[in-house]
Amino acid sequence: MRNVILSLTALFAVSLATQAQFIQLENNHKTQAPMSTQDMTGEEVIPYQPLTGHNVGDIDHLQSRELVIQRQIIGLTQYDLQSNYAVDDRVYSSSNGVSAGWIQSLETSPFSDRGTGYNHKDAGSDSDWGEIPYDRIEDVRIGWPSLGHLGNGSEFALSHGSTGGLVFATRDAVGYGNWSTSILPALSAEDGTDIWHLWPRAAVGGADGNTIHAICISAPEGNGGVLLNGQDGALIYMRSTDGGSNWDMQTFAELDTASFAGGFIADSYAIHADGETVAFACFNGFDDSFAMTSTDNGETWSYEVMVDFPVENYIVDSGALLDTTLADDIDAEGNGMFFNTDRSGDILVDPSGGVHVFYGAMFYADSDTTDGNTSYYPYTNGLEYWRPDMGADSSMTIAYAYDIDESGTLDYEDEIAGYFVGISSQASAGLVVESNTIVVAYSALMENFSTGIQNYRHCYVVHSTDLGETWNSESACDVTPDLDFDLIEAVYPCIPSRIQDGQLTLTFQRDFEPGLHVRGDEDPIDINDIVGLTMSVEDLDDCADVDFEDYVGVGEITEVGFGLFPNPADAVVEVVLDELLIGAQVSIRDMSGRLVRQERVQGKLARMDVSGLTPGVYTVEVSGSGARSIERLSIR
Repeated sequence: MRNVILSLTALFAVSLATQAQFIQLENNHKTQAPMSTQDMTGEEVIPYQPLTGHNVGDIDHLQSRELVIQRQIIGLTQYDLQSNYAVDDRVYSSSNGVSAGWIQSLETSPFSDRGTGYNHKDAGSDSDWGEIPYDRIEDVRIGWPSLGHLGNGSEFALSHGSTGGLVFATRDAVGYGNWSTSILPALSAEDGTDIWHLWPRAAVGGADGNTIHAICISAPEGNGGVLLNGQDGALIYMRSTDGGSNWDMQTFAELDTASFAGGFIADSYAIHADGETVAFACFNGFDDSFAMTSTDNGETWSYEVMVDFPVENYIVDSGALLDTTLADDIDAEGNGMFFNTDRSGDILVDPSGGVHVFYGAMFYADSDTTDGNTSYYPYTNGLEYWRPDMGADSSMTIAYAYDIDESGTLDYEDEIAGYFVGISSQASAGLVVESNTIVVAYSALMENFSTGIQNYRHCYVVHSTDLGETWNSESACDVTPDLDFDLIEAVYPCIPSRIQDGQLTLTFQRDFEPGLHVRGDEDPIDINDIVGLTMSVEDLDDCADVDFEDYVGVGEITEVGFGLFPNPADAVVEVVLDELLIGAQVSIRDMSGRLVRQERVQGKLARMDVSGLTPGVYTVEVSGSGARSIERLSIR
């Protein structure tokens, strides 16, 4: 295990007993020391964790109230990439209840059935979610849906298809009725070629609640696209003021090749609207990160920088970063590190038109000018909050991945699962309008749960009761603790932008292995649960203890009936299932949690070669169809 060393002497100079429940942390990243980081090649730097006071996890707390969370599996998917970086708005609350969507595929690669999985829960704290869906809502293959409901009572999902314009699925009533699918018009390049739209984000605004605002990018050449206005991935703004019947679209002069020659990255942006105010943020790595705001329903826009990257239109391997003196810090190898977002974040517009932005922190470098690559530091720690009044290069660190055992170090395994974001990231923000309470869900790396090779991530919730002035950073809630099972991966949290009746709904993707199948680690394919949680925002102040109440409908994970023969074994072990499961998988781990064998079950029997395993005790896990069980296996 690699110990990430940090000094907490100064941070703990103040007695824990005197710490306020809500703290205010102001950062200016041009002068602040770097957070805990590690680049792609594994070289280490002196880390920093922005903690003030005690940490949150499986330790003693000052709070004592129990947080009761209702929980239910609402969907399944084998396509596990819910976003490349920022998560779409896929959960919304209305007077009719809560609707949730996700990218779903129950087939294996190439995931030809990929589409929007959808579930709905009627209004009322005792209502259950619907049955797990097995069909997408569209009649074509899509990806990356945003979900919304309009003032006319209808709801929609906006996503991208295989070619051409975006895919618009809609129905007349929230939670009920048949969906219809249409393809939106596409832009045309100078040579007449249709511009392929990818990775959209959508929000609902307008005085009557029937305006749909959307941003996406043109397909990069690497995805079969062409340059648009000289950019390989130009940002496109789209708007419909009549609920999706007609659309207009534009690009922005502020975002052209003069400032963003390289274009934009998939899923590195977010959008939200309230009435006539609409805003979007772009989270970049080697370009400025910024927000754009319109107060007239998308007619005119203002541009504001969040993080001012030191080199405009940076060219990889140009050496320009090595020449600048504006590096935020120097790593162990003497390379300049530059602060920016980790390309994952969210934006929230409050009813008064205030704009609130949240993003994961990240450090970048380009010290080798011959390899055609850049470096990022995936162990960067810190969830950042920004408002326009803060100005460029200033933000507030509101949450983290925590030093749970209070050892003074962040003790992580040498390998990190490949989400390509920081260790506290994937923010999703919502507002309780009546109390001016902002709630932010995020996913953080857990110091105390690992496979022996990689650490797991859990979903946390942090909140502010004064529209972002102060945050309960010291007592953020882990709302996915390992109470039922020792090892779960909880990522891609999503909450409604408007939280109704003080009841927070949160969805996330869960499986039992850190990382993804679709990209990054490229783990063996497995069924992932989409889990819905409901909890009281008021109880987020005191969440030392968490208790789950599973819904009466589709329950939590059920047990798989299986046997191991022989047990003990010395050469081959047979795993025999009591019943046929869709996509069942057998995983064998040693007692440290390290995965040593994994195999897909064909039918009801799997024969696994265990002759190469060291004699001892192992765990055998069988999972599939939303069910899971673990048995012990002895190897002689």
